[in-house]
Amino acid sequence: MLQKRCLLTLTLLVGGLTCPIRGADTGTVRPWWIMGEFGEGELQLRSDQATGSRKATFALGFAGGHTLGSRARVGMEVNGWLLQASNLNDPTQGESVSNVSALVDVFPIPKSSFFLRGGTGAAFYQNNHPDGYGGNGWAWAAGAGYEVRLGRSFGLAPMVMYSAGSVGDVQNVLTVETGRRYSVVEFKIGIVGHLGKPRQKGK
Repeated sequence: MLQKRCLLTLTLLVGGLTCPIRGADTGTVRPWWIMGEFGEGELQLRSDQATGSRKATFALGFAGGHTLGSRARVGMEVNGWLLQASNLNDPTQGESVSNVSALVDVFPIPKSSFFLRGGTGAAFYQNNHPDGYGGNGWAWAAGAGYEVRLGRSFGLAPMVMYSAGSVGDVQNVLTVETGRRYSVVEFKIGIVGHLGKPRQKGK
């Protein structure tokens, strides 16, 4: 399933290199944007002492910020990957990785909705298992997407992203685990909203 989503996402991104932005002929852009993101990823946790296998995860994120003309936008993103859902009736369940990042989207090709995304921020690891330890550290992400405009203020954006970061060390009488880190490849769809009073492109 993940391989099929990868192929579909890459096909849409390649198409975005040559296709113009749908609805972009209005000659205007809106100053603010928001995005809800969901999809699937493959996440790996590892440390200096052990390397875990890649696991399929549910990916969910929210982003938003300010548009800089027609060629870039900046903002903040909260993103996460669920390995095991928490259970109110069982406090020993629950495991996830998340991050809070500043990001920038760059549209390198004029009149195309293909964009490159990069970001950096803080990473958080939650592990409620009796033998698990949470932690936090730094994170970064890079990837690409293609926004299909479905109207003047709404669109869909398939994306492929690679994210990685550190989640802190564990050193106590029970266990020692250093260099704990994660990496994840994800394929997701963003639901994009463009807000605010339209202005002429380039202004």
